[in-house]
Amino acid sequence: MEKVLVDSGSMAVQMVKLRERHGELERRLAALERHLSLTPDEQIERSRLKKEKLRMKDEISRLSASGA
Repeated sequence: MEKVLVDSGSMAVQMVKLRERHGELERRLAALERHLSLTPDEQIERSRLKKEKLRMKDEISRLSASGA
């Protein structure tokens, strides 16, 4: 079997990490949305997670466009 060396800073690795984080954020947001009401702390968390999720999406789009 041939070993493949991958630069941990490569665009492909960055994309995988960004997509994984984006998925984690989606799952946590979905869990919060299942609550009938949110505490003030949960409301703040939801807002922060939504902003981070958008940043992840923007970064994924940017990397996809530069790699195409």
